[in-house]
Amino acid sequence: MKKNPLVIVLGLSAFFFVVFLAVAVGTVMSLTPGGRQSSKKLFSGRSSTIGVVEIKGVIMDSKKSVDQLDSFAEDPLIKAVIVRINSPGGSVAPSQEIYEAVRRVAKKKPVYASMSSVAASGGYYVACGAKKIYANAGTITGSIGVIMQFADASKLLQWAKVSPYAIKTGKFKDIGSPSREMREDERQLLQDMIDNVLGQFRRAVSTARSIPMDKVVEISDGRIFSGEQAKDVKLVDEVGGLNETVEAIAKEAGITGKPHLVYAGKKRRGFERFLSDIDGDEEDSESSTNLSGVGALLRGALAGAGADRLLGSLALPGRAKAAGPLFLLPFWNE
Repeated sequence: MKKNPLVIVLGLSAFFFVVFLAVAVGTVMSLTPGGRQSSKKLFSGRSSTIGVVEIKGVIMDSKKSVDQLDSFAEDPLIKAVIVRINSPGGSVAPSQEIYEAVRRVAKKKPVYASMSSVAASGGYYVACGAKKIYANAGTITGSIGVIMQFADASKLLQWAKVSPYAIKTGKFKDIGSPSREMREDERQLLQDMIDNVLGQFRRAVSTARSIPMDKVVEISDGRIFSGEQAKDVKLVDEVGGLNETVEAIAKEAGITGKPHLVYAGKKRRGFERFLSDIDGDEEDSESSTNLSGVGALLRGALAGAGADRLLGSLALPGRAKAAGPLFLLPFWNE
């Protein structure tokens, strides 16, 4: 059956208009600082928004978390920030950088830490930057301390009749080498270094939690606590989950009604993300908007043209590796 040319022309015109609208709005979104959250500024105008930054897994890099925190700090629609932690800790410097970023945000708006299954060592260090800390009763936390681990494989090398050699510029240049036993002066040098780093950790805890230093020293021998135990020694403020944290911080921020949570870094596939945004997709705890239904219209147009098959996904780079002293649970293996 031959189609009416007028119908074809009108159909194509409607399709290209819809695509033009999508591209135009998407371009405005891309030029607006803050990415995904900024799209909400265009469409919703909410004043009940709480930003959530998730700290998950071993902390080996700080850039992503720091950028997310700084973005929420500058966003006028974000009334408060929750740092949701599920981490056993990690490298020293990244943990400290995230802690400092949390403190910066806390100078501008309410910031609470919410502990999930584990928020220990470097994960606890990060939490100390928040105004209040909430932990579940069974959260594993504490582990305030520093650890460095080495292996002496010299006897294995002897058994294999392998003779290693090191050409070095100073007596400490091959410190920690697995090919020989560690000397006492090397052991003392490393001990002095991690004791210094431990002092930094202790000062941060004492200042942030208003705990006398002698008490901090007593509980900072690497021991771990449940959430309930941590409250008893003032390492956390309240026993409660994410819902309780949201309730409390919303009250402090003066938010009335049900708070709207925006999770930093929750990304979908390119155009699909935009379509979900304007449809009010709640999958990532995002809000509905005043353009509800437009996303469905665009999807229909794109699918009709086969353009939906062009939607791709971006792979995130793998986690960076680091060596050196760690704020990490000693029994954590990843």
